[in-house]
Amino acid sequence: PDASVFSGGVPVEAETAYTVAAVGEIGDDGDQPFEPLVLEDDNSDPGNETARVRVVHASPDAPAVDVTVESSGDALFDGVAYGESGYVEVPAGEYTLQVRGDTESNDGDVVADTDVEVAGGQVYTVFAAGYLSPDDEPADTPFELLLSQDTGGMMGGGTGAVRVAHLSPNAPNVDVY
Repeated sequence: PDASVFSGGVPVEAETAYTVAAVGEIGDDGDQPFEPLVLEDDNSDPGNETARVRVVHASPDAPAVDVTVESSGDALFDGVAYGESGYVEVPAGEYTLQVRGDTESNDGDVVADTDVEVAGGQVYTVFAAGYLSPDDEPADTPFELLLSQDTGGMMGGGTGAVRVAHLSPNAPNVDVY
């Protein structure tokens, strides 16, 4: 309770929404150093027939990945490396998203999949977190995909919004002040 793993400012601007993700690993033996990953959210309205989906790669031992749709094989995201993220717009509906090792033809081995249902006019974030090979790592936190529906609309009156995501697989529970 007395240890601090990060102390410092995180710059945010008025009338902007952010996700601050705690990523990386605590300690000197980690594949990726612990840090706050500050992402600016795009919560603007994607329209009634489409949804906006973002993927955030936060698995410290995983290589770059492709994210594909199981039914069509279409790549939504191509070559997303650790610490990277991006948005795509998709028709509202039900999907099985597959995370694959990055290949030129987006047909690498599937390492995880998740069923998602996205509604028109909504924004979602999928966090790829945990360890791809937990047996070889300092904590037994398996790789998983975590879906979050984002807050819609923009703030007014000079305020902003900050969401905090704890994605460090070997860090204990934390308090954020």
